[in-house]
Amino acid sequence: MNIRQYSNATEFLSHAGKYLARDEARYGLIFGIAKAVQRNPNLYGKVAPWFCSVGGRNDIGAIAMRTPPNVVILAYFYGSLETVGEQLVAAISGKYGVIPGVVGDKELADIFAGLWCEKYDTKITHTIGQKIHRLDKVNDVSLSPGKFRVATMADKELVEKWSHAFYIDIGGEEMNMPEPNFMPALEIGWIFLWEDGRPVSMAVKTRPTGKGMTVGGVYTPPELRGRGYATSCVTEVSRNILKTGNKFCTLYTDLANPTSNSIYKKIGYKEVADSVQHTFAVPE
Repeated sequence: MNIRQYSNATEFLSHAGKYLARDEARYGLIFGIAKAVQRNPNLYGKVAPWFCSVGGRNDIGAIAMRTPPNVVILAYFYGSLETVGEQLVAAISGKYGVIPGVVGDKELADIFAGLWCEKYDTKITHTIGQKIHRLDKVNDVSLSPGKFRVATMADKELVEKWSHAFYIDIGGEEMNMPEPNFMPALEIGWIFLWEDGRPVSMAVKTRPTGKGMTVGGVYTPPELRGRGYATSCVTEVSRNILKTGNKFCTLYTDLANPTSNSIYKKIGYKEVADSVQHTFAVPE
């Protein structure tokens, strides 16, 4: 099995894009980020993103990418999972001696994490089991009192506050994840609010892949939860994505949160695949 590294997102997508396009919902994380980096190489900072693939002479079995200081992202297409995992460990360790973690197809990410921890005598400190969902049509959902609107720069302080709270909610602080920067999305009108007299819930559309986009950054303050505000906001963001020329929406759910999983199914999201994120202990 051959290892190939790519100098930039354009070169990477010219080789791996057709594999990712076979199932944009399943591979939307790596596909969407690669496309975003192709448009703006400095989107995640001044350190250049890194891309690689493993496979045969004329095909690709799996791919990996990283936008430092973030975790490595994996996508699996075919081949022996053990062999693919070993090749990815070899490729990534040739570039990085330390990584904060890995996210991707559960089967491959589990094997990769085990091999990486064995190679570097480290351990997994946190694991988040995830489910990827896809929506092609929004169900007829009863909305909460209030209205839906695009967030503007006048909402910057609120968006920053809720972005940080969202980061805390998903365990980003204890997993040493970089905080998400929602300001670029705010500037181009991709952040949305549900208002009931005042803003009560937020959701973000992100990572266009060509045929779809992802809903993320869903946040409602704790004291306002249980009133259907998040359901209403996600419903309308999903409609917005479909109305603006996309064929489907995707989102990731934390399997440890049955409430959010049930909400999204009610809206019309259907399960696509299992994903997992493993965080590694990093030497101090």
